[in-house]
Amino acid sequence: AVVSTQSTGEIGNCRVVKPDNKGAKLTGDYALDPLKADYGPLVKALVVTPPKGVVEPGNNATVTFQFTPPKELTETQVQFNALLTLKGETIEQYRVKFVAQIIG
Repeated sequence: AVVSTQSTGEIGNCRVVKPDNKGAKLTGDYALDPLKADYGPLVKALVVTPPKGVVEPGNNATVTFQFTPPKELTETQVQFNALLTLKGETIEQYRVKFVAQIIG
């Protein structure tokens, strides 16, 4: 039987408003890029909900990661990366590392 696992994470916006913005709220955008085709069957194995969004200052956004191992997967442990982009006053990019141990 194929079992999927689900986990949640928080993306927050803790930036301060610059005085020259005249009190304007600065939102932060985030986007988690989908896996590239060279990851083969893992491309459809990871579902991120929502994969992109906007976070108001002082707030968090809950993101859910669901991994369902594909039937054709033969490894017992897989590791892969996804690119997380945060846009606010600046643009920051992070590689998010996923590690899955397949027991069965």
